[in-house]
Amino acid sequence: MLGIAVGLISIVLALPVVALALGAFLDPTGSAFAMIGAMLWTTYGPHLLIVALFALLLATIARRRGARRTGGLALGAAGIAVLLAGFILVRIVVAVLAAGGTINPIAALALGPMTEPPPDLLETVTSVEGKDLKAAIYRPKEGSAPAPVLVYVHGGGFMAGTNTETAADLRWFADRGWLVVSVDYRVFGPNEPTWDKAPPDATCGLVWAGANAARLGGDPSRIALLGDSAGGNLAINIGFAAADGRAVSGCGGEVPVPRAIAVQYPAVDPVATYERGFPIPGFEPSMLMEGYVGGTPQDYPDRIAAIASANFIAQRAPPTLIIEPENDSLVVSDGVYGFADKALAAGVNLELVRIPFANHIYNQIAFNSLGNQAGRTIRLRFLDQHMR
Repeated sequence: MLGIAVGLISIVLALPVVALALGAFLDPTGSAFAMIGAMLWTTYGPHLLIVALFALLLATIARRRGARRTGGLALGAAGIAVLLAGFILVRIVVAVLAAGGTINPIAALALGPMTEPPPDLLETVTSVEGKDLKAAIYRPKEGSAPAPVLVYVHGGGFMAGTNTETAADLRWFADRGWLVVSVDYRVFGPNEPTWDKAPPDATCGLVWAGANAARLGGDPSRIALLGDSAGGNLAINIGFAAADGRAVSGCGGEVPVPRAIAVQYPAVDPVATYERGFPIPGFEPSMLMEGYVGGTPQDYPDRIAAIASANFIAQRAPPTLIIEPENDSLVVSDGVYGFADKALAAGVNLELVRIPFANHIYNQIAFNSLGNQAGRTIRLRFLDQHMR
């Protein structure tokens, strides 16, 4: 009886790992099963592999305890779980290393919060419509030379998000010698689209960072522009427009041209996101796009054109890195790949890194996860290459 019980426990542990692994091989825009399967591996992959190995150990014990049938089934389920989990993790690690990142699967077992620590400074950039737009500032340790400046634009579907939601990453970059300035912008609310407000707000943040960099210990001639998701759309559009001389700041001033741009899962193709993104309840891509522009793409094609990143492509654009998870269920990976192809064809110095078995916000669920290590170290390699 003990052998049978141990074998059943092994099966109970192994089958969810197998299910999550199989889900990661499916189209993440097609079902919740596939979306969840793609969401978990870059955060909890090492933990799932340990569960699979433990299930294999229990199956072996059950078999030796005489539960041949149950033990055999458990061995089969646990063996498949170990093989699938191992394959997925190896693919992720190999892709990260090939992109110049570093990754430590053992360290990825100790996950931390993304929203800590607090910034060193929180300063007001400007006030619009009764709202103060703030800059969260993370300063490097004091040194003799001015630090390169990293201006970050947060994500949140143009509806949510804060300039400290990735505080752990921002502090990590500051600890490596960067002056980090994370900027605010207006997000949409009920019947309050911000397609024409968020870009000049974020551009104002870039102008403010350039004007205040020296005071804060930074080098205004070395500014990098980063963003994720909705912030990735804003970072690309603002950075490309600045290089082409057509960026507009909501608070005036000369818009500095970033020396480099690095974005993750950017919402560069709003129509693809609207039509094919997976409808997570309360965060449906169609709702996000309609809220941002004030209606459907059919209602406002001019507004969609004003935010579509393909319309900002310019040969003079700064060196640009795009990190795109291959199983992005929100902004839809092939929309990002299509934008990258157009930018490369136009002569933009663009690098595209694809992360297998990864979904949207693959790096933001927990600090120090596999995905988080990948996003941090690949971006740092790119920035050091173009900024140091």
